[in-house]
Amino acid sequence: MFTGIIQDLGTIKNKEEGLYQISTNLDLSQCKEGSSISCNGVCLTAKNITQKDNKSFIFEVNIGEETLERTNLANYIANNEKINLEKSLQIGDEISGHFVYGHVDITTKVNKIIELENSWEYHFEKNFNKNNKFIVEKGSISINGISLTVARVEDNTFKISVIDHTFNHTNLKFLNKSDQVNVEFDYLARFIFNNE
Repeated sequence: MFTGIIQDLGTIKNKEEGLYQISTNLDLSQCKEGSSISCNGVCLTAKNITQKDNKSFIFEVNIGEETLERTNLANYIANNEKINLEKSLQIGDEISGHFVYGHVDITTKVNKIIELENSWEYHFEKNFNKNNKFIVEKGSISINGISLTVARVEDNTFKISVIDHTFNHTNLKFLNKSDQVNVEFDYLARFIFNNE
């Protein structure tokens, strides 16, 4: 389980079929073989964690065909782009975001990015059929593993407002129109709707 507060940007590379290597400046000295790490919002199991130098680490993950098909990780591997990283939540940690499980529900596209005076507006395509009910104004949502709040919902789109801290410390700053993002709906909303 995670909180959606991104701790570092890493780079994912193809090492051999099904086994991928990720480099990061995130301190993984307390992580063990089998620890869960959120990689662009996808919960992956870390193995072969090694410290490269004083401030950088490398770890490996197995990424199956199902995960590559249901997420945007294949795009990031192919283009050697930065991914959002977060270590798993520990008892006693501050929960600044919301509960994120690392189980991507769907991917969607960026429709528009608007730079404002004090923030950025990201508009995303909303065509989730029965899952549209999980996109509600002021509700939580995870985009590429980032805990965000839905600012506005329209017929075919939803909008996220992003402050400079989030923009500067996540891979949102690298997104362009039509890029794909990983979406995980708020689990609390899911339970509420499923119990109705």
